Amino acid sequence: MKRFLFSFLALVILFSLSASIAKEKRTADKGLYITYWISQTRNRFDYIKKQAKAAGFNTLIIDVKQKIEAPLIPLVKSRSLNDRYEVQADPWLTQLVKELHEEGFIVSGRIVVFKDDHLAIARPDLAITGYRDRKGGRWVSPHLKEVRLYNALIAEIAAKSGIDEVQFDYIRFPAEGAIPTDRRSKVDAINQFLKEAKERLQKYDVSIAVDIFGVTAWQSDFDIKTLGQSIEAMAEYIDVLCPMLYPSHFHNGYDGFANPGDHPYYFINSGVAKSLELIGDKKVKLVPWLQGFALGTNNFGKNYIQQQINACTDEGVSSFLIWNAGNRYDSLPVKNN
Repeated sequence: MKRFLFSFLALVILFSLSASIAKEKRTADKGLYITYWISQTRNRFDYIKKQAKAAGFNTLIIDVKQKIEAPLIPLVKSRSLNDRYEVQADPWLTQLVKELHEEGFIVSGRIVVFKDDHLAIARPDLAITGYRDRKGGRWVSPHLKEVRLYNALIAEIAAKSGIDEVQFDYIRFPAEGAIPTDRRSKVDAINQFLKEAKERLQKYDVSIAVDIFGVTAWQSDFDIKTLGQSIEAMAEYIDVLCPMLYPSHFHNGYDGFANPGDHPYYFINSGVAKSLELIGDKKVKLVPWLQGFALGTNNFGKNYIQQQINACTDEGVSSFLIWNAGNRYDSLPVKNN
């Protein structure tokens, strides 16, 4: 009897350990950004996957919101969306994730949160009143519970569809043009969304990542309050921090550089170091976005991207993502181990 009990307990412990290992969250490692449209264009997508593998990349960050939000739009219009809504896995995303997992890729689902034409048109009362950004885009208000719920539910659909990571982008307030005055804390609103999303996603084996403006790492009080992005505050709710440290996005003269876009190593290395300091001892992985496009620089190419990678690894950061809006990745450097 004792031998039987011992064997039974050993099996229980072994099963528990195996389950724990199986449920360990996967996070983005070395990745490329993929639009929804490219993910549906078989020949082009296959070519990019070959490029990724040849360069030693194992992660794909794919736009998912515009496809998987469809069941929620009618509920928003009829004002019947509530926190008791039970999400269903999206068939398209489920199949895509299955295929990519079979090919050995980590899959991160990019969700553009508060810049949202679809939601603002469906429910103008949820939009930031009278605001359009320089490209004419509409934004919805992070202060509103219904807006936060809508995006948290989209994240849950993605999680239920099997993705490894939810990556929130445009998780901020608008930062250009004439922005309506609102005295409420923007930092509090952003963190409230992350808190609510984390609570909804905790039953899934999915990690939570956020994209933030690279300049936030420099800790300007004005930038933090304008955007609502506080690295230290966000760190409580996330698994992965992805600062967008594109050198071209720093204004001329920043940190004494006439044209920051021509100094990839400095801006990536400085941003990574500052971000690591702000994360401190919190269990948050740093996976910065690097510039994979020629805007604002006179020397873009494989060496330009390699300098950015070196800037990360010199600070002990081995994970990074490459952004190119058109998914053109012919300038990827040789394989990095």
